[in-house]
Amino acid sequence: MLPCELGGQAIAEIIYGRVNPSGRMPITYPKDAGNILMPYNHLVSTQCATGYCEMQWEFGHGLSYTDFTYSDMTLSRTNVTSITETVDVSVVVTNSGTVAGKETVMLFLTQPFRTISVPEVKQLKKFTKVDLKAGESTTVKFTLSADDWSVYYPQIGSGLKKVAEDADYVVAIKPETDCDVYNETAVANPLCATFTLQTGEHPYGSFE
Repeated sequence: MLPCELGGQAIAEIIYGRVNPSGRMPITYPKDAGNILMPYNHLVSTQCATGYCEMQWEFGHGLSYTDFTYSDMTLSRTNVTSITETVDVSVVVTNSGTVAGKETVMLFLTQPFRTISVPEVKQLKKFTKVDLKAGESTTVKFTLSADDWSVYYPQIGSGLKKVAEDADYVVAIKPETDCDVYNETAVANPLCATFTLQTGEHPYGSFE
C-alpha cells in the first residue's frame, strides 16, 4: 500500500485536481486488527461478536471528484434450465457530477442457501471500467455462465470438478449494495436481481 517513488507526484496531482482518482480497494481493510485474516467473502460466524465485522474500507471502496448513479438493472432471464444457458446483466451508469471521471462497475454473485460446504458467500464475478464525461450515460453489460455460479466440489479426492446446485442466485451491482438476501420482508433493492437455476440435477449438477 506504499505510494513508491512517484507516489508524491501522483498524490499532488489528485489533491490539486489535475487527475480525478478512480482506483478501488483490492482488499477489505479491517477496522479491528483481530479481523485482519478474514477475506471479504468469509462466512462470518462467532469471530465477530455482533455477526458483522466492522471495516475501515470495504472491498471496492474508492474516491472520486464526481458522482456516479446506477439505474435500470435487468437480467435477460430469471430461470436457467441448462448448463449451456447464460444470463445477460445490464445496468445504466451515469456520471451525475460536474467533471469527467472513470468508474469501475462491479458485479457480485451470492448463493444465499447451499448444501455444498464452501466458505464463499459473496464473490466478485465481473468488472469493467467506464470513462464518462459529466452528464454522460452508458449501458454496461455482463454475461454470466455456468462457470460463474459453480464452485469447486470440496470433497477430498474429487479433483477439480466444478458443480452447482439448483438454487436461487442473487446478482448485485456495486460492492456496497446490500441485497439483504436473508430477509424475506426487505425492501427490494433496484441494484439486486435474482435468477433460479433449475436443471433437475439434484443436488449437484457437474459442469466439468
